[in-house]
Amino acid sequence: MKFELNGAVNYLPAITYGKMKNSYAEVDFSYEVNVENDLDIKLTDGVELLTAGELYDEIVAKASFVKTGMEALNLDSKAGGDSLEDENRRDREVKDAPSTDVVRNAFKAAGIPVKVIATKKGVKAKKPVKITYRAGEKNSLNNHIIYVSEGSELTVIELFESENRDNIAGLQTRVYVGENAKVKLVRVNLLSENTDHFDDLGLHLEDDAKAELVQLELGGKRSYVGVRCELVGRKSEYNSATGYLCKGESLLDMNYVTNEWGRKASCNMDASGVLLDKATKVYRGTIDFKEGAKGARGFEKEDTLHFSSEVINKSVPLILCHEEDVEGDHGATIGRIDEKLMFYIKSRGIDENAAKELMTEAYINAVTEKIGDDETEERVIKYVSEVFKNEQ
Repeated sequence: MKFELNGAVNYLPAITYGKMKNSYAEVDFSYEVNVENDLDIKLTDGVELLTAGELYDEIVAKASFVKTGMEALNLDSKAGGDSLEDENRRDREVKDAPSTDVVRNAFKAAGIPVKVIATKKGVKAKKPVKITYRAGEKNSLNNHIIYVSEGSELTVIELFESENRDNIAGLQTRVYVGENAKVKLVRVNLLSENTDHFDDLGLHLEDDAKAELVQLELGGKRSYVGVRCELVGRKSEYNSATGYLCKGESLLDMNYVTNEWGRKASCNMDASGVLLDKATKVYRGTIDFKEGAKGARGFEKEDTLHFSSEVINKSVPLILCHEEDVEGDHGATIGRIDEKLMFYIKSRGIDENAAKELMTEAYINAVTEKIGDDETEERVIKYVSEVFKNEQ
């Protein structure tokens, strides 16, 4: 079966930065795929994997409207009195608007099935669900819904790994978090330098729901990451921490959008990473305070460290606001290694490559420590170390 993902993705949710061509990304993937790819999933007590049945159909119908980060397009930041479903419908009805469901349509055309990971009501899973996606001779493409029932708690740890050959590892996930429920998602990209990659995520949070995202983008040739979080419920809360390492001539294009609808909703989005060689990175980070989100709070920041004058870095922090009674802040810092600091480090017997590795670990470890799983954290540390061994 042919999988073709072509078109515009990772839209900035406002018409701005047009001259810099940062408002969206163009993606063009074409691969032969096998629907039965290599997927290693380990469930835990109180969590089910559904592929058919009455409950499956009910959850798919309930989560189908959730928009993801790669396919989202907010043409109007003002929510007014409309519901989230009304805004999504209005987006689709705007004349001449480009199609935004390119990922969903590509999965459908290739026959990639939707799998549902669901918790039972009130279950607080003591162990995480662990999923490993492997791209080798078989390309890895998966389409998931994670349904966290009312009052339940769930952690999902996902790893992307691949053989050093031309292939693709792609995932689209819609997460529905019920009232007073909690979810933690850990996503780690440990792909080879020849693997194309996309990770497309959408979250929907009800009253008093909480979501945490820990994401590490460390590998891949062309990587596209989109995350859209809808804080619909009152006192809903979302926190994300992203770490990245871009090397060689790789491309990493990211789009993080948080829409705050509920009263006293809150979010915090942090990103930090390192650019090496001739790598290119684009980071779009948006917090959108919708009208009616009184008492909402939102903060975002990004820190980037350059180790080469040939890297390309684009950072687009953005806050949109149609509500007066909110608190928000955003910013980005970009730095290069200080020559005096490097001289000092070398004078202590540490060569330049080792110094770069130490500084990279400082940036990455701040996110790695949030994983909460020793085995996964060790995999990350080993991967970063191998990168700098190959740089020598």
